[in-house]
Amino acid sequence: MASVVKLFDPIAREKQNASEISCVSCNSMYRSCRVLREFVLYYFPLYNLPMSDFFKFSPILGFIEALVYETDEEVEQLQHSGYEPDMPSPWFAKQKIILEVLDEKNLRHFKVESYLNKLGEYFELESQLLRAKHVTHTLITQAAELRSSDYRVLHCTLLKMLGLNYNQEELNEELSLMWPLEVLNDMEDDLMSYKEDVEAKHYNTYRMFVKVYGEKAAYYLKQDLYYYEHLFHQQLDQLSEVRKARFRKAWDAYRLDHPVPVIPEPILENE
Repeated sequence: MASVVKLFDPIAREKQNASEISCVSCNSMYRSCRVLREFVLYYFPLYNLPMSDFFKFSPILGFIEALVYETDEEVEQLQHSGYEPDMPSPWFAKQKIILEVLDEKNLRHFKVESYLNKLGEYFELESQLLRAKHVTHTLITQAAELRSSDYRVLHCTLLKMLGLNYNQEELNEELSLMWPLEVLNDMEDDLMSYKEDVEAKHYNTYRMFVKVYGEKAAYYLKQDLYYYEHLFHQQLDQLSEVRKARFRKAWDAYRLDHPVPVIPEPILENE
């Protein structure tokens, strides 16, 4: 098995395929399971895929998501040790190997690289917001919208694996319909880990709202949650009955799996 060190050795890299390089930890694979589970629950019904088909797609989808969480762990380590703006992002190497593996397997969807770039933007913005003394609502929203780009990477890769070649208009509709649900999912998920993230000093959307709004944070967060939920249903109502029923499956699966969460009491931290 190739060593992860060889990922950065150009001579060794020339002698092996990207898919042969060992570059994810067991911990990253474990953490990525939440996203993969939700991806199967919400996206597979869109394409009438049985849950058992997951294992046909899991090597590629699981590899991508594990590298996202591998980066997340490395970024958190850098944040604790004193992240500086001029430090190279750990994401660059991960993004490169994802694209190389997709190219090897002839599975690179033409939109994937742009969504991988957005993940890179998110990792940079996350570190900036944790360092900043003054945070704005606009930046928190920007981070939330960038953060869920991994779902769109997985979605596009699944489309490529299924051989579904939508025209540009159909593809944009397919992706934009799920986008508000993806953002809502990430924001609501942060509510479940809020206390742990505060204790660990990790990035958390609600934690940032508390940083800006203090005891009124729950009110403002509810407005954002309502916005993304309303946007999803607004787009849904514009579809034909057949397509509406198809995408309603994703929403119904989401709410069955994710009942509306209770927003915790804000923890006012001493800066």
